[in-house]
Amino acid sequence: MADYYGGQIYWTRVANHWNGSGGEFTLYYNGIPGLSNSSYADVTKAEDGRANSFQSFCVELHEYLQTPMDAYVSETFINEATGAITGDGSHAIYGGQTFGDNLDSRTAYLYTRFAAGVLSNYAYAVGRGSSAGILQKTIWLLEGEIGNVGDNSGGFLLTTAQQAQVTTWITEAENAIANGKWSGIGQVRVLNMWGVDPSTGQYVKLAQDQLYVPIPAAVLLGMLGLGVAGLKLRKFA
Repeated sequence: MADYYGGQIYWTRVANHWNGSGGEFTLYYNGIPGLSNSSYADVTKAEDGRANSFQSFCVELHEYLQTPMDAYVSETFINEATGAITGDGSHAIYGGQTFGDNLDSRTAYLYTRFAAGVLSNYAYAVGRGSSAGILQKTIWLLEGEIGNVGDNSGGFLLTTAQQAQVTTWITEAENAIANGKWSGIGQVRVLNMWGVDPSTGQYVKLAQDQLYVPIPAAVLLGMLGLGVAGLKLRKFA
């Protein structure tokens, strides 16, 4: 596999779908060559009224979205020490690492469930902003962007009960892996984002990378044995 160009992409936020600077981000695309939101459930696409949008989460903490951006779909696993491409997978650009940061298998599991509209204890209706903030902190933790979920990273704090939900989701993902119900990163991919350098007008400035599922999540939930190219179970405080 090789990374490929996904087209120009824009972002916005839907009211009550976020917390602080984290949570759900609505990404919409121009369709040339374009992405697809056919993988997403009704509750995770077109939330802003646009037929060509889907809900995503930040992979990194210290980079920021711009609009518009150029999106590249990462389909490669990187040697984080050398930057060499070593196989299939998906990775962020830098992402707190010298060259790149491979997507964690548990992040991929949780985002697949989210995209399918079936993530346990996720309030897709009332209280969605709270759930979005909890899942964002969970992703940042799994991706090594934060050391714990008790700080105010992203400009918001989680309560004790919300921190417990982080642990619950991580345990669910790890149990799915241990019991053979999930392997590798499934079909989840990182969108490597590039923004405009205002001094040149060129798409050369790194922007916040986001999560994306290219094929129907309903199919993904029934797929096993997808390989372990993206598997990285980190230790965290």
